[in-house]
Amino acid sequence: MTLYNLYIFNSKGECICYKEWRRENKREITQEGEFKLIYGLILSLRSFAQRISTKDGQQYIKFFTTSGYKMNYMETATGLKFVLNSDPDAIGIPELLRSIYSIFVETVVKNPLVTTESTIESQLFHSRLDSIVKSHHSFV
Repeated sequence: MTLYNLYIFNSKGECICYKEWRRENKREITQEGEFKLIYGLILSLRSFAQRISTKDGQQYIKFFTTSGYKMNYMETATGLKFVLNSDPDAIGIPELLRSIYSIFVETVVKNPLVTTESTIESQLFHSRLDSIVKSHHSFV
């Protein structure tokens, strides 16, 4: 099991953080193109879930799984979107995403010198993010 990469999108759909730990294949498109592809996939999945739902109310996507990876998703009330790609057998990912969000709030949101409108440059955020991901039991 392992954790591959993390994307954080702001409410405008801009990727404000991308972190890669274990990527097994090379990117075939530009990084910006990949960000757009991932964000478009999220919007499409949300729309699909809403349209085919047999229940009233908002439908939420938490993850989807392929034979090679699991795309884990969390959205906040403010529209931030966290996408963490992992091995399909990785466990404890929803808790990890909530922990990453807590670090985000502590080091980015509460810091008046950092904005969520552009790429996150906070070294404190990135070092704490690396620490929590690399210490997670699914990071092998």
